[in-house]
Amino acid sequence: MLKLKTYEIPMSKSQRTLTIPQNFLETEGIAVLKGVLSLDIHRSDHMIHIKSIVISSLELQCDRSLDTFIYESQCNLEIIYKEGLKEEEIDLHSSIKKLEKNQQIIEFDQEVRDMLLLSLPIKRIHPRYLDDYGNPKELLNEQFGYSNSSDDSIDPRWHALNNFKN
Repeated sequence: MLKLKTYEIPMSKSQRTLTIPQNFLETEGIAVLKGVLSLDIHRSDHMIHIKSIVISSLELQCDRSLDTFIYESQCNLEIIYKEGLKEEEIDLHSSIKKLEKNQQIIEFDQEVRDMLLLSLPIKRIHPRYLDDYGNPKELLNEQFGYSNSSDDSIDPRWHALNNFKN
């Protein structure tokens, strides 16, 4: 889905923009309303250095009310593809990957998927349940419906059980 052909990347610096499809996170139950992957590419003889920014609008389901809402996210990642590398190294903000000598295509699917999923909040709460600072508001403790008995009256079955105690 999100691919670059290595032979189309010019030497020195260039920029590319790729569109993230709406069904990109379909397996996780998340719809991508809008997604753009912006790439700043610096290519040399034995290395391709890519700085990427993902700007997306995702449709999430609230954990509290099951209503859907739109979540905006922006993620940054730096990837370095090197020729002759023996093993890959992954850091929090960047990764170094092996570039084969005759590699034709560089895929970004897994990296973009990981960036988007890691940018999501642990608890997906609709914005109407958040205060001005982004913290969850307290739950309302409301009773719905009417009760026939008052709080002072005790169920007669409890009286019968209390007789067994004595």
